[in-house]
Order: sequence, then structure tokens, then C-alpha cells
Amino acid sequence: MKLYVLIFILIILTASCKNNQMDEKEVELGLVPITTASEAAKKHFEKARFLVQNGINGNPIEHYEKAIELDSTFVRMYNFISIYSPDDSIKKINHTLAKKYKHLVSKEEQILVEATEYRFKNPEDNNERQLFKLAEMCPLDKYLHHTICFLLFRKNPKQAIVAGENAVRLDQNYGSGYNILGYAYINNKELDKAEKAFDNFIRCEPENANPYDSKADLLLRLGKYKEALSLKQKAYELDASFDWIPEEIVNIKAKIDSIE
Repeated sequence: MKLYVLIFILIILTASCKNNQMDEKEVELGLVPITTASEAAKKHFEKARFLVQNGINGNPIEHYEKAIELDSTFVRMYNFISIYSPDDSIKKINHTLAKKYKHLVSKEEQILVEATEYRFKNPEDNNERQLFKLAEMCPLDKYLHHTICFLLFRKNPKQAIVAGENAVRLDQNYGSGYNILGYAYINNKELDKAEKAFDNFIRCEPENANPYDSKADLLLRLGKYKEALSLKQKAYELDASFDWIPEEIVNIKAKIDSIE
């Protein structure tokens, strides 16, 4: 065998070992691995995940782009975008890229990609069985439980609640976990539990505008317009990028005036 062929094989094996070590460490912790050769890319992924799941920036393109620039085969980043992007065409493009490189990553990450593939092909299936199976393999991954809750909170709120409650059981200070769980409770008509979930979101992240906005939405459903108005104003004071709130404030004030 020629020397340059041997060198090439050694390079591939070395890269594979590095990824395998990373995978094993994450799995030992009960988490879905984040397989990437770039620690900087991983940090951008984690930042994007925090921003999206906490409602601070629902589409942090700069972190997506930097992560992929650093690792063009970053399956976990592609998969995350395919789940959380608000644009269906972008979802599909990124899913295609995740499929292309999925042979490079852990079996857990491959299941994430396969679950997304199934969802695209079977949009009416509301059970996310593959992801619940993955949650059994990685029971301590609060982000995975959050993702399941996010995918199901509208179309199968009972199952979403199972995942959401698992997320906050793992971390009682996981603000985003309480947020998505709150909306699952709303869709399951458990409004008292929803209010407690949003109160916990506020407790966890008092400087984040999103928990105040979320609780205000619930109070509007309950007809508590003055309390909702106060929370909407608080949310906008904290984050003026919530640019839909001023119009909501006008409408809430008009509703209060009509009642009084």
C-alpha cells in the first residue's frame, strides 16, 4: 500500500476517534452527543439553541452561519435548523444536508435526522415515537425533551406535557422548558398549570422579555386584561425587538376601556 494512502487512512481514523471520544463522553452523561471537530462551532450551536428556545431570537442566522462555516459537515446544526427554522424551504435544505453527512455522527444524532425525515414524509403523525425512543436512550437531555415538547405542543399536547415535564424535572431552573410546557398546558386546557409554568419561567429569567409576554397571552385568555397589559408593557420595556407588542397594548387598552 502506498505511503500517501496510509497517511490518508490514518488521518480519517484519527478524526473518527476524536469524534467517537466526544460521543462517548456525551452519552455517558445521558445526553445526545454534539459531534463536531470544531469546539468553536459547538459553542455557536449552543448559543443558537439558547436563543431559539428562550424566545430571544427565533432565527439566529449569524450563529447558524458561523457554526457551519467552521464545520461544513455539522449534522447537529443542520438538524436543529431543520426543526426550528420558521421557513419550510430552509428546513428541507438543511435536512438534506443533515442526511448527507449523518454517517459521520453518533447513532443518537442519526436518530434525530431519521425522526425529521419521518416527520417530513408523515406530517399527520403526532406521536414522535422515534424521539421518545431517543429520550429513553438519553434520558438526561433536557434539550431533547424540550424539542419533543416543541414539536407536539399544538398537535398532541398530552404527549408534549410528558416531554416538557421531563425537561423541567431535570432542571428546575430551565426557563425555556417551563415556557414550552406552559403552552402545552394551554392547549390541553390546563390553564392553572400553564400559569404556574409561566411564573416559573419568570422566576428563572426575570430579565428576559419572553416570560412576561407568554404569561400575558395566558391572562388575555382568562380575561385578566389589566394584568396582561402590565406584563406586555414590562416585556416591551425589557426588549423593544418584540415589535408586535405596541399594537397589542393599544388593543388591550381599548378592550379595558370598552369594559369600563
